[in-house]
Amino acid sequence: MNLNAVSPLITIYEDSTKLIGKLNITVEAMQYIEQEERFGESFGNIRIEKNGHVAIHSGTTIGNAFVRGICEYSLGKHKIRFMVKRKNVEYYLSFGIISKLTPIPRKEDDMNTSTYGWRSNDTIMRATTNTEMSVDEDVWDMTGETTFEIELMLDCDNRKISYFNQETKNTREMTVDITICPFPWQLLFNLFNVDDCVQLTSSSQQ
Repeated sequence: MNLNAVSPLITIYEDSTKLIGKLNITVEAMQYIEQEERFGESFGNIRIEKNGHVAIHSGTTIGNAFVRGICEYSLGKHKIRFMVKRKNVEYYLSFGIISKLTPIPRKEDDMNTSTYGWRSNDTIMRATTNTEMSVDEDVWDMTGETTFEIELMLDCDNRKISYFNQETKNTREMTVDITICPFPWQLLFNLFNVDDCVQLTSSSQQ
């Protein structure tokens, strides 16, 4: 259009009305934004490789070596899949959750009052206010296996964790006492034998 040809009786003006208002993201909504799980803080002989997806016991002798994930879980349901490769079946490793508010363990006894999860000898880690953890009996799932793939589910809304063993197709579940292990949760692994390895393969929110 030729603006010089417009009638002087017509006024042309710019509409300054904002089409997009201010966008607010609440803290609660931010917790639902997915972040890829990786290994972060560690204590002991841990070597982290492949952009944070692999943790290996790098010591020359056996001993506890702890590593925790970087993600924090407080709301919703989350699924983390990982592959475990053990040097042999003589020593067990463990996996589960710990509160972000709790310092990373420096010895296995530190886990007794803070950690929920499972050991590869099929005993459980269920934190209590006592000095010893609860123990499952008559369970045969990971015992005797050097390689297995686990799908770990963190159900924050119902305060439960569970896992599905891809090889045996077994599922195990436990309820978490959030007065002992408060939100936010983080993943925790304890590798004991030299060259034992855990590889994170996927993580997602359900």
